[in-house]
Amino acid sequence: MRERPINVEVLGIWPHNKGALLMLEAIRERFRQELPQARLAVPFSWPAEQRLALGLHCTYPREHGRVDTARLSDLLPSRWRKGVGLLSPRDVDVVLDASGFAYGDYWGLPKLQHRLLRVARHWKTPARTLILLPQALGPFEAPGIAAAWREAQRSADLVYVRDRASWAFVEAAGAQGTGNVRLSPDFTNLLHPALPDRLAAVQGAFLVIPNERVVGRDTGRRAAYLQFLRSCAERFLATGRKVLLLVHEGAGDRRLALELNALLPRPVDVIDEPSPLVTKAVIGAAYATVSSRYHGLVSALSAAVPSAACGWAHKYGELMSDHGCAHLNIDLSSDAAHWSHQLDQLEQAAQSDSIRTALRAAAQQQQHRSQEMWAEVFSLLRRKHPTKEALHP
Repeated sequence: MRERPINVEVLGIWPHNKGALLMLEAIRERFRQELPQARLAVPFSWPAEQRLALGLHCTYPREHGRVDTARLSDLLPSRWRKGVGLLSPRDVDVVLDASGFAYGDYWGLPKLQHRLLRVARHWKTPARTLILLPQALGPFEAPGIAAAWREAQRSADLVYVRDRASWAFVEAAGAQGTGNVRLSPDFTNLLHPALPDRLAAVQGAFLVIPNERVVGRDTGRRAAYLQFLRSCAERFLATGRKVLLLVHEGAGDRRLALELNALLPRPVDVIDEPSPLVTKAVIGAAYATVSSRYHGLVSALSAAVPSAACGWAHKYGELMSDHGCAHLNIDLSSDAAHWSHQLDQLEQAAQSDSIRTALRAAAQQQQHRSQEMWAEVFSLLRRKHPTKEALHP
C-alpha cells in the first residue's frame, strides 16, 4: 500500500465556462468529503492564479497538437515537477472526464481522438482508472467516429451518460456490450450554494438566461431568438414581477443581453456574476426562468424553480423530461402561437404549489441518483488505489 495521495486529472473543464466550473466545484466538494488528501489537477493552460486559488495541481494539456506531447512531461525531473505542482501522465492515477457534451457528430472526430482516445491509448492501463462522469453523448454517425468511441469506451472503467437519448446513441454505436455504461444525471444538482446578502433583491424574480450557441452565426435565427427573448421579458414584466437578464457565461451571452435590452421599452437589470456558485444561487432564488443554458436549467430545476428551456441540443429536452416538464421544452422553429402557449403554461406552473411540490420530488430523485453515482465512483477508487486515506474514509 502506497503512502502518497491519489493523483486525479480532470479533463474537459475550462475556466471560461461556468457550467464546467460548477462541475469542478461539485468534484472538489465530493473529494473533500471522501478523499480530502487527493490531488486534483487541470491543464496548466488555466490561469495560474485561478488554479492556485482553487488548490489545484496542473497537467500538460493532452489535446494540443497532432501528437500526444503530454508524455514528454514524464522526462522532466520529478523534483522540478513537484516544485511547480505539475503532474505528468506517469504521476496520474485517475482521469475523470467531465466534458459535459463533447463527443459525437456535433463536435467531430478530432475532439474525441485528441481528448479521450489519447488517454485510452497512451495512458490507460489496468492499474489506472478512467471514468467518464455524467455527460451527453452522440450521435456517432459521421465517418470513423463510432469506431473511435467504441475503442475509448472499452478502455474506460465507468461511463456515465446523462440521458436516455445519449444511452440510445451509445447503443447504436455498438458500444454497449462492455457493461461499463450507467445512466446518471448531471451531478451539479448536488450543489446548493447560499445566496449572498448583497443579492437579496434578486429573490423571486423572473430570469431570462440567453445562450449565444442557440444562434451561432445565423443572423436570421439570431433575430428570431432575440424576438423570442423579448416576448418572454415583456410577458413577465406585464405580471408586475421583477425581470432580470442573467449572463451565465461569456462575451457572446453578454452581447445578447445588451441587444435584448435595446429591444425592450424599458431596460432591465443584467446579472453577470463571475462566480459560478453565486450564479447558481441567484438562479435557485428565482420565481421562474426561461433558460437557454443547460446548467442554468440544472440550477433552476434542482432548486424546484419552474422553468422553460430553449436550447440547441438533445440534452435540453432530456433534462426537462427527467423533471416532468417536457412540455416546457421550447423549439424556436415552432410557430409563435405554440411557444406562447408554453409560456402561458410556465406562468401557471410558477403559481402552482402542486407543481412546485412535484418539481421538488423530481429534484430529490435526481439528486439521489447523483449520490449513487458518487458512491460507485469512490468504491472503485478505494478498491483500485488503496491508500491509508482511501481505506479509512
